[in-house]
Amino acid sequence: MTDTVTGQGADLISIGEVAAILSVSKTTVARFAADKDADFPKAFALNAKTKKYSRTAVLAWLQSKQEQ
Repeated sequence: MTDTVTGQGADLISIGEVAAILSVSKTTVARFAADKDADFPKAFALNAKTKKYSRTAVLAWLQSKQEQ
């Protein structure tokens, strides 16, 4: 058995994982996401309580910030 997730949804990560990638708190990620004028990736609502982010979109956003 493997720990690798494949298929649809394999790219989706939690707010905690986003925070770890960006080296910030989950509160800071929530602030980035709440800023309507920001270009931060939008979360996917899986249900009323669960939101996930695209790892690819988050990494692309981070790369764009590093290039500025």
